[in-house]
Amino acid sequence: MRFIALASLLCLAGCSAKLGKNIVEKRLPLDEDEFVLVLRQSDDFVNDGVKIGSIRSVDNGFSTNCSYHEVIGDLKNMARKYGANVIRITRRLKPDKWSTCERIYADIYKVADYRKHEIEIEWDNKRRLTWADFKAAVPESSSKFSVAATTACEITVESNVLNVFKKPKFFATNKFSCYASWVKPGQINDSLLKHEQCHFDIAEVYRRKLQKQLDETEMNFAEAEKIMKEMTRQIGKAYRNEQAVYDEETAHGLNRDKQKEWELKIAALLN
Repeated sequence: MRFIALASLLCLAGCSAKLGKNIVEKRLPLDEDEFVLVLRQSDDFVNDGVKIGSIRSVDNGFSTNCSYHEVIGDLKNMARKYGANVIRITRRLKPDKWSTCERIYADIYKVADYRKHEIEIEWDNKRRLTWADFKAAVPESSSKFSVAATTACEITVESNVLNVFKKPKFFATNKFSCYASWVKPGQINDSLLKHEQCHFDIAEVYRRKLQKQLDETEMNFAEAEKIMKEMTRQIGKAYRNEQAVYDEETAHGLNRDKQKEWELKIAALLN
């Protein structure tokens, strides 16, 4: 289990995003809460569905919200409108001296099963892990230890584009890494999967704790990075301790009674 805090603090003004599209194959729109997979430029993708077209978010020249997370949210909504469930970024321009916005160009697709194309999975209550999500090969070194599976998840923190006049915004995310997570073939069973899901759920509890602290703490541009790093350090320490206690008390999922207690405890916290 890993905890990584990333700060993206730039002394620049934000600006609004201007959305554009080129739709070549229309499909029925998706529900507003339906999952849309976002793939980076570097992610391998073989289209096994239909290419709907291309979309983009560019600089409109005026200052409001155009951080990466805000832009991606807008592009997901646009993809749903045209019936696409996969966004593959083809070009990403980060804020620079020419623009204070994230500028993102992407192709959009409708595929039958987006899970086949996932590299990482952002935590979602409707999206529970399956063994098919554990895509990494079992390392040879695992034979020396009695580890049946490994769940790799990451909590990351990024900021909006900041200046001295704008209140800092932080975006904490919790993602499961498919190609860093593995399970031994002879150990695949439902009870172990519940144990691994709970690792991911615990990470989500601490992501929310961190997000809440960041949202509620008054800070200015000059002190934002220092405060954010101290918060992530404190939350990270508590997070790692909680994961260790969870494994110890449940005997890595073998103690069924303790496992059930933890599942109920974490579910209550998430609710």
